[in-house]
Amino acid sequence: MTTHIGLKNYHSVQFFVRDLDRALEWHQKKFDFRPVAKSTSEYEKSQGARSVVLRGPGEMGWIFTQPTEEKSTAGRFLKHHPEGVGFLNFNVHDLQKTAAFLAERKAPFLFDIKSTTKGGTFSEVAIATSLGDTNFRFIEDTGYEGFAPGFETIADWNSVGGNRFGFTDIDHVTVNSRSMAGVAEFYKSILGFEQYWGIEFHTAKMGKDLGTGSGLESVVMWDKHSGIKFATNQPLEPYFNNSQIQIYIEDNGGTGVQHVALITDEIIPVIHGLREAGCQFLDAPSSYYRALPDRIAANKIGTIKESMEEIEKLGILVDGSNGKYLLQLFMKEMSTQFDQANAGPFFYEIIQRAGDPGFGDGNFKALFDSIEQEQVSLNRQEMRDRIDSLTL
Repeated sequence: MTTHIGLKNYHSVQFFVRDLDRALEWHQKKFDFRPVAKSTSEYEKSQGARSVVLRGPGEMGWIFTQPTEEKSTAGRFLKHHPEGVGFLNFNVHDLQKTAAFLAERKAPFLFDIKSTTKGGTFSEVAIATSLGDTNFRFIEDTGYEGFAPGFETIADWNSVGGNRFGFTDIDHVTVNSRSMAGVAEFYKSILGFEQYWGIEFHTAKMGKDLGTGSGLESVVMWDKHSGIKFATNQPLEPYFNNSQIQIYIEDNGGTGVQHVALITDEIIPVIHGLREAGCQFLDAPSSYYRALPDRIAANKIGTIKESMEEIEKLGILVDGSNGKYLLQLFMKEMSTQFDQANAGPFFYEIIQRAGDPGFGDGNFKALFDSIEQEQVSLNRQEMRDRIDSLTL
């Protein structure tokens, strides 16, 4: 019997988009992700979609797929959702063993193992998940020539080189759902993951004026063999339907990937560069930085080598404990970056770890407050209407 799923790392992330050129231009200009492959005409005809692959963080592909037919996988996704993550793809050590592990746990397979040979062999299998319409694909690549079957090379992967910001990996992926336990159980029962971290809190930041507040509960599950981590958020009562998690679910048309965290070794030059490129970030309240020295002392974070002046100037969040820390910042959602609602509520997090393996307990609330402030600043009457509807 296979004892664990056998994940190695991420192979790629596939986004389903309505405007392929828009998505490609943004990620090339903002993140310095460079094109390496595109779908062949035969693949486009069979799949009813057109795809381009950028070299993303480290050795990962960042795939953008625009449907050419409504009944394609991408077309069906976009019928129900704004643009977002359609597939998370993982490299595995032994696909036969991975598939056997999943079959034992009654995973819902989308197709049987498919293998293509070109120099080496590219084998894959995919399952449906509890992450709404986001699917998982598992890949064993033994020297296959090219990115994947159905793709032709635009530029040599190695000659293209890495991005100028030094994004090296995905730190974690976060999902929003009305029922956190259902998603966490999927990770545990189907994938064999274990719990890594958890938090819950409630804020009454809107309370004085509007008589309401909202909350969040989150759990992080992980595969200890590969280090791959997934966070899942759910709204927390009271005022469940007023939570920014619920607002995301409404905007997304259900459960889905809220954000992907990209890790870098030096966050300050990265944020400088991203801001100069026109990326928009969530703002922490000024009170956050006034309280930060006391929190650093209370948590025994110790010395932070980066300039605190630069950290505050750039809006970077700090957290940690016992002489270790992390620095992180959250981008505004893609609908804001593009100024188009159909670009969706997905966003990116940028994170630098200086020894701290956690998820920034204090920063988690700052993220929640910032997103919520942006979402509920629509106009005061709309907010009151939202609250009134809770009593019906």
